[in-house]
Amino acid sequence: MTDVSAASRSSDAPRGKGAEATLTPPHVPVVPVPPVAGGAPVAASASAPPPAPVDPRVAEMAELKRLLLDAERARLDANEARLEANLLTPENLADRLPEAIVLRASQDKQLARALAPTVEAAIGESVRRKPGEFADAIFPVLGPAIRKAIAETMAELVGSINRAMQHSFSARGLSWRIESWRTGVPYAQVVIKHALVYRVEQVFLVHRETGLLLAQAHPPHLQVPDADLVSGMLTAIRDFVGDSFSGEKEVGGLRTFSVGELTVMVEQGPRAVLAAVVRGQAPESYVRRVQETIEGVHAQFASALNEFEGDTSAFESVQPLLEDCLVTVLETDPPAGKKVNTTPYVIAVAAVVVLLIAWMMWQSTRWSRVITQLRATPGIVVTEAQRGWRTHSVRGLRDPDAPQPNAIFVAAGYDSVRVEQQWEPYLSLQPTLVLKRVARRLGAPQPGTPSYVLRGDTLVVVGALDAVWLARVARRVTWPAGVASVDLRAAQPVMPAALASPADSLVSGRVLFPAGTSQLDDAAYAVIRGAARQARKLASALGADGVSATLTLTGRADATGTDSTNASLSRERADRVRRALEAQLREGAKTPAVRYDPKGVGTAEPLPASDSTARARMNRSVSFDVRLTIDAPSGARPQ
Repeated sequence: MTDVSAASRSSDAPRGKGAEATLTPPHVPVVPVPPVAGGAPVAASASAPPPAPVDPRVAEMAELKRLLLDAERARLDANEARLEANLLTPENLADRLPEAIVLRASQDKQLARALAPTVEAAIGESVRRKPGEFADAIFPVLGPAIRKAIAETMAELVGSINRAMQHSFSARGLSWRIESWRTGVPYAQVVIKHALVYRVEQVFLVHRETGLLLAQAHPPHLQVPDADLVSGMLTAIRDFVGDSFSGEKEVGGLRTFSVGELTVMVEQGPRAVLAAVVRGQAPESYVRRVQETIEGVHAQFASALNEFEGDTSAFESVQPLLEDCLVTVLETDPPAGKKVNTTPYVIAVAAVVVLLIAWMMWQSTRWSRVITQLRATPGIVVTEAQRGWRTHSVRGLRDPDAPQPNAIFVAAGYDSVRVEQQWEPYLSLQPTLVLKRVARRLGAPQPGTPSYVLRGDTLVVVGALDAVWLARVARRVTWPAGVASVDLRAAQPVMPAALASPADSLVSGRVLFPAGTSQLDDAAYAVIRGAARQARKLASALGADGVSATLTLTGRADATGTDSTNASLSRERADRVRRALEAQLREGAKTPAVRYDPKGVGTAEPLPASDSTARARMNRSVSFDVRLTIDAPSGARPQ
């Protein structure tokens, strides 16, 4: 049997093409020597120790292993090289990660839910560390996003206003408002009471195996019972149904049950149960929403549900999913996709607003006009004026001679009962009221009606007035408020009616003279005596009332002779009659105070007659006239 060299006996030595076994005699072993640089292997020197003897059976076994396992070993080496090439190194992961993310994201939303907390934390940290760079990065989308948000908010606001207008200006909405006002219940609750289709008041997420409450949601304004108690009740009912109806447990278990006006919709999943407490009748579409929600919970929180041991902190981010199930639907809400024509309501509201504003402006203008008229009325001073919805109030000062304010309010269309008035008395110095007080105190004498003019605090009396009345006015000491003195210079005293007959008899008498002379004959003396009697009566009556009588004697001449001669003759005739009249008045027991005013006018003021002879005789005469004078005391100013 031949021997195999030591190089060929190693099981790990590779055997390539052209490898040969070196055969040597049995007792002359050859030991290979490592090659030297630039040369071939050389044999060991004779001084090297001899190699150990080789067992032929080992060499045979090595050859057998090589023949049986070389092919399998080559395949294993190839697989090992392939595994080393596909090893998950950072470089390989960087090359394959984008493709893997795209592939996983296209399948479902589990990757997004898993990455959301990490991405949110990273963004928050980036904003805190470098807010400026973050603001610059989102600037191109920030403006459009803000505009879109504002547009959506305004659209939602307009929709809310439209719905509110629908409720407010419809017959049903007005009846609801009346009910709210009558019962004291808020209007929103009345609307929900009459128009509620359904409302989801609570949503519970319960762990199926333990029955513990994982999360719950409800509207913020709604008062709800203890969520743990409700969760325990729900678990007990579900277990009771499962135990009592075991045959139905595997095909869905408890789906719904009712408690009074509330309906509890239960949707069961492998690890969790979702229960929605609904008031009203929810449609089939809401059932689908609950099913999609419980599916989403299991997809996003599968690990947390499987590993749940009582800690609910892992389910804090499930709150948005539960809040999406809180829905309130009213029958007054328009169907989705149907556009409500709000033009009639807008027009109606605009018309009502315009009418209301016009009515309020008219009422304000009307009230202002009445108050202005009151302030312009002499003797009325308005200190406070307030206008209310039903009643009004006015306070101020009023002169007793001023017009009644009630008449002004009634003329303006106001009910005086609804106008509260409080007037304090006072005396106004308005000229019209001062003259009104003067007229009431002095009265209206005959003949004629006096005209009063107030110049400052001086009362000016104008007109042809009774001389006795004027004398009483001149002697008056006290005057109404606003009058300090009286001026009678513009007044013309007129003979009192009681003395009209003597005055007329005196004025109608004439003393006639012969042509060319001033001598008095018997007929002339007879006329003078009659004139003296009438003058005595007048002087006595007028003097007692403070009035003086001035007797004017006017002498005339006919056209015969020169003007100077006639003027002198007419003067002599007037003086002759004055002296005769004075003599007649002195013969009485008491001489009246009569003033004389003789004058001669010649032919300047001829008296009319029917023919020339009668005209010449009529103008050779002396005529009488009476002029009255007021004997006014100090303070008055008579003419």
